[in-house]
Amino acid sequence: MISVTFFELTRRTVRICLTGMTLALISFGQPAQPPQPPAPAPPPPPPAKVAWAGRDSYERAARELDRKQYERAAEMFGQVAERKAARADGALYWKAYALSRLGRSTEALASLADLEKTYPKSGWLNDARALAVETKQAAGQPPRPESEEDEELKLIAINGLMHSDPESAVPMLEKVLNSPKNGPRLKKRALFVLAQGRSPRSREIVTSYAKGGSNPDLQATAVEYLGVLNTPESRQALADLYSTSTDLTVKRAVLRGFMIGRDKERLLMAAKSESNPDLRREALHMLGASGGHAELAQLYPGETDKNAKRAILDGLAASRKADLLVEIARKETDRELKRAAVERLTGMNSKEATAYLVELLGKDE
Repeated sequence: MISVTFFELTRRTVRICLTGMTLALISFGQPAQPPQPPAPAPPPPPPAKVAWAGRDSYERAARELDRKQYERAAEMFGQVAERKAARADGALYWKAYALSRLGRSTEALASLADLEKTYPKSGWLNDARALAVETKQAAGQPPRPESEEDEELKLIAINGLMHSDPESAVPMLEKVLNSPKNGPRLKKRALFVLAQGRSPRSREIVTSYAKGGSNPDLQATAVEYLGVLNTPESRQALADLYSTSTDLTVKRAVLRGFMIGRDKERLLMAAKSESNPDLRREALHMLGASGGHAELAQLYPGETDKNAKRAILDGLAASRKADLLVEIARKETDRELKRAAVERLTGMNSKEATAYLVELLGKDE
């Protein structure tokens, strides 16, 4: 018992010491560097930051819509649209949808007209035209509280079909997807039930939506559900979509679909061939989450992008692969990356990590 306690104390002491000594250990034996001039001020954040901020705002607005907070949802979607942020065309559509649920038909139709004028090639146009017809038909009518109850009952019915006989419900589920009266939560649930189905028609519908058969929001959802299907056909459909699409949102959804289906082979291909650095790093993260630890370790030596290398280190650290991190740390000649690898080892409770940290501490003796 005494020896075990002492050993644990030693391991903890090693980590505490290493936290403050990492730079000194990695720099050991290097010649002293002359003083450097102050670093220039960092550049302003790239436009991509704005796009991601817009995407977060869009998701928050969508949650308000799911909660039936239509006034708040319309306001938040309007803000996303005004900033011309990511998915601004979808924001105009859902703003119109929320306004139509509030009985504000004139404002809803104005939002739909703005969508068609500003984004003439948007994937939302078909849905927008259907919603415009439905809104004009309902013009002048007060909001119906019972319609909210109807949607809740439909959700209950769809959940019941998922557990009983989803195949016989395919035509009804398809009707739910096509109706402009139904909100995003109801449509996504219908798509989920179809993804669980085994009939050729249910899979055909999911694949069609994944290829862009509806609005971009449902497309991204359908893409991920192809990963759930995890059949040779669905994996090939995802691969075809990734190679042909230029939409970053769709490509990210495909990567998530690969991860859900644990398709390490195609994630590895994306990590090797993708020219967009953000997508490459995402592919690396997804590869690690799919259990592709050996593949990550093989990619590391030939990788030239430091951020991609850090993504590989993160993937190995998240998977608790101390042995592979130690191997990388031993061979890495770049001091920044070596430090990054060592820092990730300090949070691991493993024999390999502890042995390597002790080895590093012994180098100054």
